[in-house]
Amino acid sequence: MNEENISFEELLNNSMKQNQRLEKITEGTVISVNQNKEVFVDLNYKADGIIPRGEYSFDENADPSTELKPGDKIKVEVMKLNDGQGNVLLSYKKLRDKERKNKFWETAEVGKEYEGVVSSICSYGAFVDINGVQGLLHISEISWNREAKVQDILKQGQKVKVIIKELDKENKRIKLTYADKGVDPWEKLNLNVGDIIKVKIKKFMPFGAFAQAQDGIDGLIHISQISTQRIAKPEEKLKIGEEVNAKVINVDKENKKLELSIKELEGTSDEYSSLEDNNVDEHNQE
Repeated sequence: MNEENISFEELLNNSMKQNQRLEKITEGTVISVNQNKEVFVDLNYKADGIIPRGEYSFDENADPSTELKPGDKIKVEVMKLNDGQGNVLLSYKKLRDKERKNKFWETAEVGKEYEGVVSSICSYGAFVDINGVQGLLHISEISWNREAKVQDILKQGQKVKVIIKELDKENKRIKLTYADKGVDPWEKLNLNVGDIIKVKIKKFMPFGAFAQAQDGIDGLIHISQISTQRIAKPEEKLKIGEEVNAKVINVDKENKKLELSIKELEGTSDEYSSLEDNNVDEHNQE
């Protein structure tokens, strides 16, 4: 009696499957994942569905055998009712991508760490893919070294750990910081007003010169602090790449500002030789 009931139920289910129509987007149940990473799905239809490896994810490294198991419910897109072998051809990657993005935006928050993949590199930084969402990783958030080049640190396709620095859910934008950026050099800075240090001239501005005091820390030598002589521009006394001695005249860790003076060393035993040589040359020319 029981066997007859089961047989009748099976016949009824098969009859219903024969008359079942498939929607473009439909839900099914995972039957199995084979060794070729193809997913077979019960669609409650006269034929089972198959998700080919290439239709599972945009991420080539995604492995359905580790993400899915028999009995899991899965939403799929119907591509063809017959793939030529009697199965319904399905695609999951668009829906998977959408689900991953939605989940990301629902749970994302500033300060949260993620593992992503560098999707592209540009002059000002890199873009990192996190669950299908692109985040900007600016060069200033990759290294404390202002002369660092993105391509020397990151490579396209590289897996990286990043932290959300800024989050705009409304406009779907995120700014990231590199988890391996290291400790802020300003936190380790051990300089005091009056210290005399060797610095390297890095950049000229109309109001002065910036010089590297330590890795990741530049100090400003205001044009009025370059020489006791009146000068119109810093390059009259300094050269890019030149190393000189300078005196620390102000340290502002909170605002990350360091002020230096060369002028205050003129005429002392700590005066740097290059400026002294320049002065000698000028006197000889006179």
